[in-house]
Amino acid sequence: MTETDVQWLKDRQILLISPQDWDHIPISKHHYAEALGLANRVLFLDPPDWSMRPGVVRRVATERPGVERVTWRPCLPRALRFHAPWLYRIWIGREVRRLVRTLRASPHLVWCFDFNTYPDLRAFGASRVIFHPVDPISDPRQARIGQTADLVLSVSDRILASVTAHAPTPVSAVINHGTGPEFEALARMEPSTPRLDDNIQCGYFGNLDRPTINVDLLGVVARQHPEITFHYWGPFSAGSPLAVALADCGNCLFHGALPKAVLAEAAANMDCLLLSYQDHETESDRSNSHKFLEYFATGKVVVSTRMSIHADDPELIRMSSSSDDCDFCDLFSETVNDLGTHNAPERQRRRKALALQNTYIRNIARIDSILCQIETATGSSKETRS
Repeated sequence: MTETDVQWLKDRQILLISPQDWDHIPISKHHYAEALGLANRVLFLDPPDWSMRPGVVRRVATERPGVERVTWRPCLPRALRFHAPWLYRIWIGREVRRLVRTLRASPHLVWCFDFNTYPDLRAFGASRVIFHPVDPISDPRQARIGQTADLVLSVSDRILASVTAHAPTPVSAVINHGTGPEFEALARMEPSTPRLDDNIQCGYFGNLDRPTINVDLLGVVARQHPEITFHYWGPFSAGSPLAVALADCGNCLFHGALPKAVLAEAAANMDCLLLSYQDHETESDRSNSHKFLEYFATGKVVVSTRMSIHADDPELIRMSSSSDDCDFCDLFSETVNDLGTHNAPERQRRRKALALQNTYIRNIARIDSILCQIETATGSSKETRS
């Protein structure tokens, strides 16, 4: 990020609130922190660590320039959030103000991805507040957090609408998932030559324990195509439903979690990539997936169950035509039987271009533009929101 890319999002103290801690496998929160740290001072706030002594706050440097990690435990009973939400709201607000005083770093911006822990983001006393849920919201209390923000963002119209229905006042916008730096580098490479032999390689990567994965469909596809090698990358437990469902499939290989750069290199060698999701109240409403952009970075064809995004662009992605995905297995067979068409260089370039349009640097520039509009509409930044 250069200073010419942004106007508001530079030389700021940013408190980024994540529902996953810094040691979690890098996802959007980590990538945003890393990109923001190039031009700002970022404090990455882990979720409360209930194993710590009450009241403890720790602040340490990370391996990423401009990014520090904050771990803490509030001085309140954890069960309060579930059994006395009105009291929790008051108490956690006091704890947040204590946290800010302890850090001696009053933030210019609070950027919150967590829709469970902090019901009133004004308690942080920041000049501006962004509420940015990227997963489905099922509880109106979670959605109403947006009413304490200046800007509400999400990755799909459907998720955003679930927030703005209960928080209509703030400015709101859809910002797509981001393409991380390792996959950005892959997207900048020229399309690869379609495979000439019949040794087809098909890939899937992500958290392999996610309950939203439709393991039955993946099992059917693997058994219908013993001639294809299916590669699965990502963390999974011993009792993972996916691992159990594919345990007898000799053509399915589980590689575990890999560093992103290594994963990108392996994904580049695939002929086809898979996404198989089912509805899940808290994990997926099948409106969008972060996998798509990383998949597109390879250039290779993607076969997916029904999703809202890209549903009407068959040259970009091969997607089930029905909500029950009854045609998914036939669609996969048709696709792998015509990889020359689906992986043609011009189609690969389209997918790669879309991945490059949504890098984290580009997304931050889009968000910066919205913050500048808010600033123009409301006047100069407030000194406090508490």
